[in-house]
Amino acid sequence: MTAVERFLDIPHATFRHYADLIDAHFRPHTPAPARPAVPRVPSGSDVCTEANLSRLRKENTDLRRTLALYEEAIRQLTLENDALRSGAAVLPLPTRRTPAPS
Repeated sequence: MTAVERFLDIPHATFRHYADLIDAHFRPHTPAPARPAVPRVPSGSDVCTEANLSRLRKENTDLRRTLALYEEAIRQLTLENDALRSGAAVLPLPTRRTPAPS
């Protein structure tokens, strides 16, 4: 505020008393506020798009779970293969899966 006071040569500015100065000097340089987004009613295509997105998210989650199972199987097979090639005894490894809820 003090810089504005000095710039306008106004001692201790109370800008409510200087509305004409505010309109003349500051408002032209102030960017207009952004308009808030108007919420719109979803159309039939939007509902269809949301349903597709939901389906794709579920499929993505399912694919990630399947990939995790394959990663674990490959890890176990790699360890068993390495043990067989080195002549060591193969011990079955416990799986990392959590037990199914009863």
